[in-house]
Formats: sequence, structure tokens, C-alpha cells
Amino acid sequence: MNQITTQYITDGGTCYEQYVITDPAAGTALTITPERGGMITGFTLNGEEYIWIRRPNFSECNRPRFAVPILFPNCGMPDGGVHTFEGKDYPMEIHGLADLCSWEVESVGPDGVTLVLESTPLTKFLYPFDFTLLVTYGLQGKTATISLTVINEGDKPMPFSFGYHPYFVTSKLENVDFQVKAATCSENAKGEQPAAPEKIILTRKEGADNSIRLLTGVEFPMTFTDSGNGHKVTVDADETFSNGVLWQQDAESFVCMEPWNGWANSVNEEGKHEVLEPDEAMTSEWSITIDKI
Repeated sequence: MNQITTQYITDGGTCYEQYVITDPAAGTALTITPERGGMITGFTLNGEEYIWIRRPNFSECNRPRFAVPILFPNCGMPDGGVHTFEGKDYPMEIHGLADLCSWEVESVGPDGVTLVLESTPLTKFLYPFDFTLLVTYGLQGKTATISLTVINEGDKPMPFSFGYHPYFVTSKLENVDFQVKAATCSENAKGEQPAAPEKIILTRKEGADNSIRLLTGVEFPMTFTDSGNGHKVTVDADETFSNGVLWQQDAESFVCMEPWNGWANSVNEEGKHEVLEPDEAMTSEWSITIDKI
């Protein structure tokens, strides 16, 4: 039977409350930090960490570029850094606002930990809609499950996209082998997307500080193995996710293998995002499975 405990850590002079779900039989532990974007901030197998943490970014007030950020109401960067609703422009950062907010604990029970984020005057300055987000984290053996429910609490249709940006520990990029199938694969979100090759690889380009593969028509699950540290990571997702991203930056010891519902600028483009009518809700689910090769 799973156990759920709380712990407190101090990072950069700030104290954070964390919830830890453990499965003693599987030797796994999943750590959630509500105040830091409602994110998963740790996932271990027999004490070995699979989630990459960037410090001092953990304790900074800027965007988290580590762990497992929640992307809402957009994935990627909207054109010009703005969304346009009813003829008015609203500033929006890359990947939205949910990962910048402190989430509250809604419930803790046998099914896991549920966090909640509700719209505020500040969020409405960026995204002029009344919403509630509920994210539930669970643990089943070596698999972490993540369920997100989006609720339109307002009186008008609410456009949005969502996704996740998990950072996984790796030895080095050259040791990573991806098993990923997709319809298209490119390095640029704009324009017609070329067909994906049979074997999708992520390689560092000379002179570039990052490497990226933008994918549409992803056939989940996506998996990678690392011959250097022996890690195997699988990301699976339900039918609400059709896109994905593989990304690595600055020769750091991580890769991102990301499930996306949206696409860069999709919230601004008709027919390319989700829309909830007043009082409607939408739930999506995905998972991370960790193992050794």
C-alpha cells in the first residue's frame, strides 16, 4: 500500500512543503511541491533520482526550468508574446502561467494528492478567463500518473491548450536513445511540418546552445534509454495529447520528453485549441514510468 507523507525543505533561504508518495514494494517515491508551480519535483527508484533539478532556479521567482512544469493556457510562445481575445492583446510568457503560480492542496487520499489553482485578478490580467485547474498525482509501482481537469468558471467560452515539460536526468546526450514515433518532426514550429524520419534522434548542432525536435501526430508512448546511467523513461498519454517535444539545452545533464496538447501560437489560431463553454470541464491523463535497462 502506498504511503503519503509531508516534508519540509529549505532551498535558497525559502522553506517549501512537499508531499511524498511512496510505494515501498516498488521502491519508488514521487515528490510534489505545491508552492513551486504545483509540480512533481522528484521521482526516485531505489533512491536514484530521475527528475532533473536546476539550482538556484528552484528557489527563484522566475519560470521553472526544471522538474515537471505544467503548461497552461498555452504551449510554447504565442506570436509576439501575446494572446488576442475579443480584439484585445494580453501579454503571455512562453508556456503560460500555471507553472509560475503557487498551488493549494485540495485533498490527500488513497488515490494520491490533488492540487488546485484558481484564477485571480493577476492571472486575469494575462488570461481574461475564470478557471479552476485540478491536478491529481498518483503512484502505481514504477509509474507516476498525472490527471489534469480544466474547468471554465466564467460566462464565456474559454480557449486554451495544455501540456507538460518534464526534465529527466541523463548522463550526456550522446548516450540517449529515443524510441519515438510521430507524423512530423522539425526544429521550427512555423510553416509546413516535414514528415518524421523512421528514427528520431536529438543531436547537438555546432554553435547552438540547445537541440529540439517538435513533433506532431505522436504515437504514444515515447521512451528513451540512457546507456550511461542505465535509466529508462517512458511517457504515455491519452488521446487529448497529439504533439510532443524533445529538447536539451547547454549540454546540461537532462533531456525533456514532453507531451503537448497544443502548439506554439495555437491559442490564437481558430480550430487549433480547446474551447470550454461556461461550466464545462475537460480532463486529461498522462504518466511517467521509470526503470533500469
